[in-house]
Amino acid sequence: MTAFLPRRPGSGVEQDHPRLHQKPLSPAEQRARWEVRAAQWRARALAEAVFGRVGDMGLTGIRGKGPLRGLLRLDVPFEGLELHRARESRFLAAVESDPLLASVPLVYVFGPHGV
Repeated sequence: MTAFLPRRPGSGVEQDHPRLHQKPLSPAEQRARWEVRAAQWRARALAEAVFGRVGDMGLTGIRGKGPLRGLLRLDVPFEGLELHRARESRFLAAVESDPLLASVPLVYVFGPHGV
């Protein structure tokens, strides 16, 4: 296994177990990430109310701050383009009126489920 792990330049001692060095998040950063997670589940509940059900979902690129906090994919039933667009508009209007979702800007991507 050590053949796949390059040595650090200038270090003569080889470590038995290489470690991933990750800086722990501050309490404020942890709260910001959980705020995005709360928005994820709130959006799912709204999507279930509007589309009938959500088959799968995925949250990518969580950010603690900034103009976009993540990309949320929701797989919803697709029963025709006109009906889907009407439901999507209702969903986005509900997002704008929801206090949590309005304060956590996400990009919503709707994928087909059960097609």
